[in-house]
Amino acid sequence: MITDMEKNTLRETVYAFNNSDTVASYDADMDVWHPNRVKMASIVCEILPFDRTDNLHFLDLGTGTGYLSHKILETFPNAKIVAVDAAALMIEKAKIRLNNHREQVTFHVSTFQDLPKKTGALSHIDAAVSSLALHHLYREEKLTLIKYVQSILKPHGWFVNGDVFKSADAVLEARFRRLHYQGIQERTRTIRHEEKTLDQISAELSDKEKKDGDNLLHLTDDLQIIAEAGFRTAECFWKEYREAVYGGIK
Repeated sequence: MITDMEKNTLRETVYAFNNSDTVASYDADMDVWHPNRVKMASIVCEILPFDRTDNLHFLDLGTGTGYLSHKILETFPNAKIVAVDAAALMIEKAKIRLNNHREQVTFHVSTFQDLPKKTGALSHIDAAVSSLALHHLYREEKLTLIKYVQSILKPHGWFVNGDVFKSADAVLEARFRRLHYQGIQERTRTIRHEEKTLDQISAELSDKEKKDGDNLLHLTDDLQIIAEAGFRTAECFWKEYREAVYGGIK
């Protein structure tokens, strides 16, 4: 069961991303905090075994500013996408990015918890994808969501998620975080022309994770959830330190 405190945390997460300052700087911030977003989106697109000209139906979970949806449409130009995000301001930013594909994208403002009733009777989805969004969910919620995803996919449909996780080993977790801080430090210097110490970056990242409502699981837990949700396979397709692209086939 989700506790009242966890429910409050989830509401705060939605508020954190439905903020004009956050939305305005989101893509530029991602270049500093999560530069692997580019690589992860590429992996999501290339792992899917579809022909480029197929008339495909996608569900984008946590579309944000539409970055992954845009990459999907570049790869599969005849695709249609149901793009879901809880932050209405993020959806508005995504509409700008996807303006040339508006007839191919249906937008829904919805939390993951309310998704089944907000999107209507979705079915026959070829693939559900997500990027750096599902780590805000608690395990029980993530399992419920992915069970729903499994239910609306076509036979042999795909679920592919690019996201962050935490290491089960404390020494590795500390090392991975240190490397992440060093990368942020270098990108802050080259992109923003600012100098920050690793301690400053560590404190900023900790504050950001708390504000955003991050709830990272172990990668083995995320794969187990996919198996529990009824997928016939659960696999990690790509991994670098604390980031991975993983998923399953119905």
